[in-house]
Amino acid sequence: MRIQLSLQCRPGSRIPFNYQYELSSWVYRTLAQADPAFAEWLHAQGYSLEGKKRFKFFTFSHLQLEPPFRPEPQRRAISLDSGRARLTLSFLLDDTLEHFVGGLFRQQAFGLGNPQFYPADFSVVSVEILPRPVFTSTMRFRTLSPVCLGTAIPGNPHAQYLSPLDDGYEQLLLQNLSHKFATAKHYAPAGAQAAGNGLVPRFELLSEPRKKGVTLKAHTPQETHVVGYTFDFALTAPPELLETGYYAGFGEKNAQGFGCVEGRVGV
Repeated sequence: MRIQLSLQCRPGSRIPFNYQYELSSWVYRTLAQADPAFAEWLHAQGYSLEGKKRFKFFTFSHLQLEPPFRPEPQRRAISLDSGRARLTLSFLLDDTLEHFVGGLFRQQAFGLGNPQFYPADFSVVSVEILPRPVFTSTMRFRTLSPVCLGTAIPGNPHAQYLSPLDDGYEQLLLQNLSHKFATAKHYAPAGAQAAGNGLVPRFELLSEPRKKGVTLKAHTPQETHVVGYTFDFALTAPPELLETGYYAGFGEKNAQGFGCVEGRVGV
């Protein structure tokens, strides 16, 4: 399911450039209000298949700020003069849970800030459950938050984050998507199958990728720097795989606000 939240804060409030970790924490806290054990399990462990890579199966967009707003580079912040913003949350969920989860976010409140300045207090004004797209074997997508893909380098404790222009990017993106689908299928009661019919998966970059660095847990001893890219792309694959990427997110670190996209049929 996918929901869009309309948010309100005091006009002129400041939010930090890096707010993804705080938003992710709020999503977990909201889920915990309904099922604390599930939220804790999702945060600490998540879905996995045969002990392999773990997935959370949710993602979210960057904040879509309504003008006027003003970046303040010296403060590493944005002044939201309008006091209004929108946020898209995306979950790979059974259809029967959609209205339940959508209801959890109604009339919620949260703060966005860091140890350097006072949080901006947001309230959820409205919640809209977005219509389900028609998924076909070829679709065009635009990133609503950066797609992050990293690869390990022997002897280097830090991942090397790849650009869509790098060799091996397509393979890594499709491999990640296949692992997500296989894991989701394992947990699904009906065990849905992907109908490939001999289809050869293919990734096509449609715009110049823009690099986006994000700092998680900013100004704390656990501070981590992550790199993703925003771009338009077309993907050919079984529709079930594209649906998985659309709802769960493409690439890595989806639950930290990476890999959320909007999509339409065709190129």
